[in-house]
Amino acid sequence: MRLTDVQLRRLDEDGFLIIPDAFSKDEVDVLRAQVPPMLAQDCPENQREAGSDTVRNLLSLHRRNEVYSRLVRHPRLLEPAMQILGDPDLYPQQVRYNDKAGFDGAGFASHIDFATHNKRDGVPKPLALNLHILLDDVTEFNGPLFFVPGSHKRDIPLQKSVDGQKWELWTVPKDAVAKLVSELGMVSAKGARGTLLIFGDRLLHVSAQNVSPNSRWIFSLILNPVSNAATRDVPE
Repeated sequence: MRLTDVQLRRLDEDGFLIIPDAFSKDEVDVLRAQVPPMLAQDCPENQREAGSDTVRNLLSLHRRNEVYSRLVRHPRLLEPAMQILGDPDLYPQQVRYNDKAGFDGAGFASHIDFATHNKRDGVPKPLALNLHILLDDVTEFNGPLFFVPGSHKRDIPLQKSVDGQKWELWTVPKDAVAKLVSELGMVSAKGARGTLLIFGDRLLHVSAQNVSPNSRWIFSLILNPVSNAATRDVPE
């Protein structure tokens, strides 16, 4: 799947793309069917919500499941990534599934991914690319991502914090978020299952809590040029 010139311009200007119907409902059903057995596993790759047994993230999917091993090599993900980055030598820096269970799925604070990739993981440059497949219909109620368009072209202040798993993260102070949103606005990355989200490593984004009874499953692949690989061992 190659992106059009219009899509490439939108990605350059906004820092993200929302592509409906990139994957069919049948394909999404196959991907979803792989998840329950992995969710049931008691292993370090299944991160839990703070103070809860509810799973927050499933890591290293491509190492645990043959379907996801094939998915990270799928042309509908690899081709646009190679087109955007201009580099055919990419590797999966992170392959995960984010499960926001109904009522229990917590959000993520405002952040840019490169801050953590660089400071914690040792990734030299902000080249890594996020490719998300919505495995549920994502609405304003079940914890969508919110993007601040054009924020990838701004210098954004950071603060160090930790998540519920005591991982080091770098988030964006609220006053800086407020200033950027007042200037640039926000976009809710909603869509039907099968929608593909593409966004870069410097885009400011945030994720709300799931306040609905409905799940919000998202597959997340981060592709990075081999020449820009992480220099420290981190969970995939």
